[in-house]
Amino acid sequence: MGNADAHMMTEVMNRCTALNMTLSGLTATESPNVSKGYENQALHLIQNGILIELNSEKELTGIEPDIDRLSDVAVESVKSMLSIYNQWLNDNYDDAGSYFNNDFEIEMKGCELAVKLVLQMSSG
Repeated sequence: MGNADAHMMTEVMNRCTALNMTLSGLTATESPNVSKGYENQALHLIQNGILIELNSEKELTGIEPDIDRLSDVAVESVKSMLSIYNQWLNDNYDDAGSYFNNDFEIEMKGCELAVKLVLQMSSG
């Protein structure tokens, strides 16, 4: 993530938003507080992704970007990723009787780093 351009960082934020929303849904019944934590992280991630894209577009064009358009693009990206993550979890469960496998856990760890980055950016 340290070498990523703004568009790539936005993609990471959207991807991790979807992952956190997926995990929020997965934990909603059994652990509402954990679910809420994932939901809050998702909100911070998507907001940060939109801000990154907003600042990048403004820097490139010198024109104030359309935040509604950027938000719509982010939401569509997240929706697309949600279906991918849900399918991944279902495939894992069908294959091994568990939603999680090593690859999915690596994905979660990557998003934990993204959350830490967002928290650092918002506090500094």
